[in-house]
Amino acid sequence: MKNAGRVYSSILAFASSAKDKGLKFASSAKDHVVESMKDAGKVYLCVLAFLLIPIIWGAISWVRIMFIEGVGITGSSDLVPWGAYIVGFVFFVGTSAGASLMGLMIHAFGRKDYEPLGTRAIIVGFLSLLAAVLFLVSDVGNPIRAGLLPIVLHNPTSMLVYTSMTYAGFAALMLGELFFAVKITLMGGKGSHLDETMAKWLAIGALLFALMVVHAPHGALFAFLKAREMWNTPLLPPHFVAVALASGIALMLFISILTAKTTKRELVTKETLSHMGGLLAFFLGITLFMDFFDFLVMSYSGKPGGLEIWHFLTTRFKPLFLVNTIGMFCAMTILLFKRGRTITGLLTASIITMISIIAYRIDLIVVAQIPPLFPGIGEIYYVPTLTEMGVVAGVVGLIIFLYLVLTRVLPMEETIQGN
Repeated sequence: MKNAGRVYSSILAFASSAKDKGLKFASSAKDHVVESMKDAGKVYLCVLAFLLIPIIWGAISWVRIMFIEGVGITGSSDLVPWGAYIVGFVFFVGTSAGASLMGLMIHAFGRKDYEPLGTRAIIVGFLSLLAAVLFLVSDVGNPIRAGLLPIVLHNPTSMLVYTSMTYAGFAALMLGELFFAVKITLMGGKGSHLDETMAKWLAIGALLFALMVVHAPHGALFAFLKAREMWNTPLLPPHFVAVALASGIALMLFISILTAKTTKRELVTKETLSHMGGLLAFFLGITLFMDFFDFLVMSYSGKPGGLEIWHFLTTRFKPLFLVNTIGMFCAMTILLFKRGRTITGLLTASIITMISIIAYRIDLIVVAQIPPLFPGIGEIYYVPTLTEMGVVAGVVGLIIFLYLVLTRVLPMEETIQGN
């Protein structure tokens, strides 16, 4: 009994100590956030206030769909079950994987000029993954059911079970990488040997995990659906990887230039931005190469399913198809030559790339479901409702809001170097 009493007392003492430390940490964190926001400019605060509009709209729409009226008020149906939420899901899963490339450039290739983007890229990757998960939960239609899917309500033969379980591992890698990146930054950019080693291998591991364990299997998830002609191709997994890297680089390029313009301070040199532009052109080239042969086989093979997809791409969805293909080609053409990789050229190419990839994601998700699986169904249409778009706006607004707050509260490499 005496031993049991000692153990009980030790547990109480430990719990009390942990509580005190937790309260002290929470108080310090609160003070730090308040202090960080004190010198925030009016424009910054106005942007945060403006972002509350789509966030509130999205929250109201999300509650209506999840708990009150159900998915019947969205544009999805039993004929087109995947809509705007899955478009957002695959786009943000891609940017989360692509943003991890910055860490690889720093630690695996020794590109120290990329270091000012290290922490920002981790934040972008983590928030992109958060957005993807929020879209996936929204598509399921019930947050409780979505939480139970990988563990209780799962189908062990479904790829979706496997892919949904990979998000926790990817998030853990990015949070670990963020911890050591912030720690090294607070130490003036030079941490201990252990800190540097952990940051290096977590960065390398995060990208490899993102591409090989998270993103390529997402392409396989679609490719395994043999009833859908547009998805049932072995090119889709590598295509997902190439598009993910292109979207991640384009987003980081856009953030780098926009941040430099708004803060009047360069994050990285023009040479580094030009190098990023070259990488983006490379991955756009790979994407267009696979697209060319995919569309060639689809239209030339004479298979009814392929011809039907090609018909929809070149008629009803022609504007999106042209934005996707011509946009990627134009962006690659701008970036192929050094004289095109000016600040204006890089910014233009990054915007065109992201718009083109969004158009591609819409085509990939929606057009593939338009051909009817059974005869006599007739024309199939998918048009997202205003409530559905409210959720999309809310998720995007929330991610931008969190990015602006986190990059102000957390120590960034360029801030420490500047001081």
